[in-house]
Amino acid sequence: MGDLHSLCYAQGCTDSTRFNAANGFTLIELLVVIAIIAILAAIMLPVLHQAQVRAQATECMNNSRQLMLGWIQYYQDNNDMLVNNFGGLSASAEEQNKTYRSWVNDWMCWMPTDPINQAVTNTAGITQAPIYQYIHSLAVYRCPADNYVSPPQRAAGIGWRPRSYSMNMYFGENFPGVDTPYNNNYHQYVQFYKGTRIPNPSGLYVTMDEHPDSINDGLLQEPAASSASEWTSVSQNGANWNDLPASYHDGGCGFAFADGHAEIHVFKSTTCTIIPVMFTTHPTPPSFTQDPTLGWQDALWVGTRSSIPVPN
Repeated sequence: MGDLHSLCYAQGCTDSTRFNAANGFTLIELLVVIAIIAILAAIMLPVLHQAQVRAQATECMNNSRQLMLGWIQYYQDNNDMLVNNFGGLSASAEEQNKTYRSWVNDWMCWMPTDPINQAVTNTAGITQAPIYQYIHSLAVYRCPADNYVSPPQRAAGIGWRPRSYSMNMYFGENFPGVDTPYNNNYHQYVQFYKGTRIPNPSGLYVTMDEHPDSINDGLLQEPAASSASEWTSVSQNGANWNDLPASYHDGGCGFAFADGHAEIHVFKSTTCTIIPVMFTTHPTPPSFTQDPTLGWQDALWVGTRSSIPVPN
């Protein structure tokens, strides 16, 4: 048998034919391969995205459960008293004075420093707080899907903000020394100070993912309303969110409840609730009247799980 060159010459092959037959692909074959790869990518990318969303949601719920275990252990060790949940300037004063008496004592914003000139990445307000000794992990305070930093923060070398969760204002003391049986902002609703006094703990949430534009102190403020008319009549902002829930998990938001369980609730309104991050400090979200069905469904899902009416 002759070698390849002899066989090819005998069959009338040219050098170009020999090269293509042994080493090359036709243009059509390359285009077919590229088309197949594109089709597979189009099929796989949504699947991979959903897998990532599920993984982040699972980790977010694990974080929330750990926060609740620490929260519950704290009141079990402290005469049934819930950890403080200071808001506004009271929370800032705790960090400034290094007293750290609230569940967290930091302030999230879009600048490198907060209103009292503390670095937004300063974690002392978390690690020196009363419940941190029961948690022992900074990672627990941040949703894995919360990777938002502003351009000024990025320019300052900040790669992350340490907290994504805020605490329902109806749990714990909101202002130092103020222990009214009703909430200071919404007098119609109960303020809970003791763990064993919480009715239906599986139906009342304690912490929530807060939207990156909305989050500031550790206190989350919403009316505990059960109807649109009630919400509008008592809310400081009228017919919209006061503190905006996050929607990190494809429209879903992480909640942790007073019995210790956590869940992801998927909101419905892309007008009022599922809103892109604008890197704007605490903007007023659109009114629920702009999406009167889905917007109010979102609001009242939260409102009916916030507190209970003060008994007559």
